Amino acid sequence: MPSSIKRREFLESGLTIVGASLLGGSLAACFRETTTAPVVIPPAGKDLLGAAAAAGDLLEPPVIKSVGGRLTTTITASTNSVSIAGRTVLQPVTYNGVYPAPTLLVRPGDLIDLTFNNKIVADQAGTKPGYGRPPRATNQTNLHTHGMHVSPNGKADNMAVMVDANGSFRYQIPVPANHPAGLFWYHAHVHGLVTNHVGRGAAGMIYVSNAYTDSIAQLGIRHRLMSLQQVYFQRDGKTITFDDGNHLDPNLSLSVINGALMPDIYIRPGEPQVWSLINASTSAFYMLRLEGHTFDIIAEDGFPYARPVTGLQTLLLPSARRYEVVVRGNGAPGRYALSYDEFFQGVDTWPQKNVGTVVVDGAAWTGPSHPGVDPTTPPEDLSVYKVKKAQQRTITLSVNPNVPEGTFGRFQINGHSWDPSFSEWTSALGSVEEWTFVNTTEQDHPMHVHTNPFQIISRNGVPVPFNGYADTVLVPRFGQLVVRTKYTDFAGDLILMHCHILDHEDMGMMIRFKIV
Repeated sequence: MPSSIKRREFLESGLTIVGASLLGGSLAACFRETTTAPVVIPPAGKDLLGAAAAAGDLLEPPVIKSVGGRLTTTITASTNSVSIAGRTVLQPVTYNGVYPAPTLLVRPGDLIDLTFNNKIVADQAGTKPGYGRPPRATNQTNLHTHGMHVSPNGKADNMAVMVDANGSFRYQIPVPANHPAGLFWYHAHVHGLVTNHVGRGAAGMIYVSNAYTDSIAQLGIRHRLMSLQQVYFQRDGKTITFDDGNHLDPNLSLSVINGALMPDIYIRPGEPQVWSLINASTSAFYMLRLEGHTFDIIAEDGFPYARPVTGLQTLLLPSARRYEVVVRGNGAPGRYALSYDEFFQGVDTWPQKNVGTVVVDGAAWTGPSHPGVDPTTPPEDLSVYKVKKAQQRTITLSVNPNVPEGTFGRFQINGHSWDPSFSEWTSALGSVEEWTFVNTTEQDHPMHVHTNPFQIISRNGVPVPFNGYADTVLVPRFGQLVVRTKYTDFAGDLILMHCHILDHEDMGMMIRFKIV
């Protein structure tokens, strides 16, 4: 394993993993990209873990992968019943009738050619007042490729696209040849309906693989994709809802992994596995812990670290956060609890609960160690730039106390709620900007920016060491966060920034800006 940031050093730096949206590094690229289909190592079978593992190991969503530089598929959003955690669930919003949605597996340089059909019928418009501005048809939808550095225009990641009921749209999204490998995702993004649709299941993973991830697979090191989600039920225990008001009720709020309740996850003693984790919930905060094990982070939000952060006991995943971590099986065979610690977000408390079991079983690992972070797409350290005053911006997060909770206008950025006709500022291609987030509220907000990632410079006045980029970062309550971003390509007039507690977005905590 290359040099790493040890857990003690990490904590002594004044940071927690919340503050480690660390970016970048300048490792020499030593793998050449190809356009061949990705290498996929199938789950371990009887020869490694025995019949129990083959029958009971955690399953992953179906995979749709690119071949020869193109991913051609159809995704249909519908509200037909589906099985989740052993229950027949009514009125979900699923993609292709499965929960979680199919995983899209692509490579740098691919074209995503995706026909999207809207067959949403059960809109649940009457279960909670709508937030939409302007008012929306409640079964209108679209797709956002969250975190991907792709065009925001035309038929790509264009947030102006709205697909009406029984309508269809053909997305064509070129993935840049220098796109980093890692975990991204796709989900519905019509303002006023984001919480409604994502909370009922309209989300799936995207994984970008490259020559480096191929090399890891060729070492025999297993790669798992894990979607962490909340399933909220109405009082009948059958009908899914997007309302998280009962998140403390264990019968009406299920914490699932890849749609499974309390799954077994198999690993051999000493075996290194790569876990790509995503919090695909609307509002939940997950403080993940694995009994008898630690986490080594090698990437965040799909962007590789310069150096791994090693030996962590817990990982905090607010909504939309992704981590790629290396987990090594404990040397003592047995069953180890995978759980969430209790976490207080400032207003909501997310309870402690067990969410799975890691089963250490089989012959001890005798294969190679994991080599560490992907060196093929090193980001640039933006702290070396002198940023002009005209490119320094303050972004103030606030609550309007005169607007009731659950109503549009409750949450604001820069003194106003979402106004689709107003562009906050205009940025220029090639420029580096510095943003200071000022959070005047009593709760933490995971802020997400479309199209371009950013580098964290400081948190509450404490410098954050450079280690990578992120697209979603937690702004501490009554605190400040300074970040920098660089516009290298992709001009557009509808670049969005919003809180990824999705009901906060729907209640107005979103702005737009232009890149020219």
